[in-house]
Amino acid sequence: MFFSKRKPAVEAPAHERRRSIRHATVMQVAKIRLSPGREELCLLRDVSPEGLKAEIYLDVAPGTRVEIELRTGHTIGGTVGWIEDSMIGVPFDESMPMAAMLAHCSFDDRLGRLRPPRLVVDMQGLLKVDHQEMAVRIGNISQAGMQIGTSEPLHAGAPCAIILPGLAPRPATIRWSRDGQAGLMLAAPFDYAEFAEWRAALAA
Repeated sequence: MFFSKRKPAVEAPAHERRRSIRHATVMQVAKIRLSPGREELCLLRDVSPEGLKAEIYLDVAPGTRVEIELRTGHTIGGTVGWIEDSMIGVPFDESMPMAAMLAHCSFDDRLGRLRPPRLVVDMQGLLKVDHQEMAVRIGNISQAGMQIGTSEPLHAGAPCAIILPGLAPRPATIRWSRDGQAGLMLAAPFDYAEFAEWRAALAA
């Protein structure tokens, strides 16, 4: 199967060949959890009912237990079977209806559009709004935006800029604000490669 790096010495039976090719090439960002409290993004490359291949930016070892959360909210458990450069193969604990699970889109009720995976984080940031700067705490982040905590009142719709550790200021808009929390939408979302490089640098 595509998530196994071993090549069979002899041709597999027809039913096994059919099983091995029931996969689809995808380019979809998902969330990967390695342990309680540790989650990052990954880029799905190939999926089948039996497993997946994904691009990652963190160090893992064969035998590591992982959970993959799709954009739809479905969570799949498995074990890292192999790792080669930035790619891993993950056989699932049980066969999964991947075509059906990937066919449904997850939408943010407020934004009415596809919602990218969010990572729970705990980091300091600096928010610039109305010619003022204020320290904020980042509670979760995605490629498109983040949730922040602040003691200062903020106004929905106001333009702002957010400075994250190791990054230049990024223009954003305050989408909502209530009870000391606010949601920011980035003017230019992270692409996966940029996000991966940043997260890898923070973990180094």
